[in-house]
Amino acid sequence: MEPKTRADLYAAISQRKSCRKYDMTSLAAADLASIDAAIAGMEQLDPELRLTYRYSQKAKGLFHIEAPHYLVVEGSGAAGELEAAGFLFQQLDLWLNAQGLGSVWLGSSRDAETKNERDIIMMGFGRPRDNEHRRQLADFKRVPIAEMTNAPDDLAIQAVHLAPSGRNLQPWYLEQNGDGVLVYYRLPSGLAAAYKLTDLDMGIALAHYMLAARHQGRDFHFQRSDDLPAKAGWLAFGWISC
Repeated sequence: MEPKTRADLYAAISQRKSCRKYDMTSLAAADLASIDAAIAGMEQLDPELRLTYRYSQKAKGLFHIEAPHYLVVEGSGAAGELEAAGFLFQQLDLWLNAQGLGSVWLGSSRDAETKNERDIIMMGFGRPRDNEHRRQLADFKRVPIAEMTNAPDDLAIQAVHLAPSGRNLQPWYLEQNGDGVLVYYRLPSGLAAAYKLTDLDMGIALAHYMLAARHQGRDFHFQRSDDLPAKAGWLAFGWISC
């Protein structure tokens, strides 16, 4: 596998899709080592918060998808680890896509080889059986961008618009405000109220924003905070400075 640059990851945003059908042939040990090296070089949302992970070949759960490999993200119960996991491993999701491999977030699946109560999330991955890329932006099923921001022409916010989320809930709102962006979220309600991975989805969105900002030569800093101006229907998540 070839190393991929941040530019490759940004390009993958507009073509990635969740892979649900795999060639069940296992990847070589060298390929898994390349994935380890890629993860080690990816940006952390919080450098002080270190996540661990392991590989598994057996998983089960509601809405489960069979894949030759699973990456299991482990936590410690620390504050902020959900968004940190989404931020880091969405970069891996895009990296795998840039390599011609497929991947899929599995929010309802569990490792069937090793039980760990601290497990946060799983990702299935491997060689796709079908085309692993979207052909056009119209293939993304997303709410109109004007419903999630006051700055629909911002390239980084357009990248967030394409971010995946559990049950496609798209729980984010980004409000451009002076030199920064205020980030809000909405908790699921109704039949989706049992969903508990909104913070992870927010981390995924922040990864897309970061890659697009860096593509433009802009810096990226995120601070988690609930001290934002009130916004009807939304909860404060934090703010981005670039």
